[in-house]
Amino acid sequence: MRKVILSAATCVAVVGAALAQVGASSSVYLLDVDPARYTGPVGQRLMLRVGDKPRNIAIGTEDEICVQLQRLAGEDEVISARVRALRPQPQSAAEVRVVAPDISPGTFRSTPWGMLLRAIPEKSGSVSYVKPVGTDDAPVCTLE
Repeated sequence: MRKVILSAATCVAVVGAALAQVGASSSVYLLDVDPARYTGPVGQRLMLRVGDKPRNIAIGTEDEICVQLQRLAGEDEVISARVRALRPQPQSAAEVRVVAPDISPGTFRSTPWGMLLRAIPEKSGSVSYVKPVGTDDAPVCTLE
């Protein structure tokens, strides 16, 4: 029984590391954005390219953000989301690591003001019933 449990744990660790490597090498991510308010709108799934310009995105009718994905300089395995809330209450820009070797794929991370973010590689093979919103046509914004 111990050998089975040990083998299963080893397999899970290897698969997790492989997913993190595949995720970090991808250039398109699905970013789940959840305003994390009980009376607010449901979350939104965005399709973002790493290194693209910051984009202005409306989340429901109440929320609007400026968001960008970037690789950290010198660290190909780490991707951060730079995000700034524009509506309903403007917030200054924050940088949140969403992909890294120490972050399990699909883990929600929080901004200083409580917005939840998680990044999933577009080609992760996960079944999704939520159609992501493309951001290529969204207006460019500033993260200052």
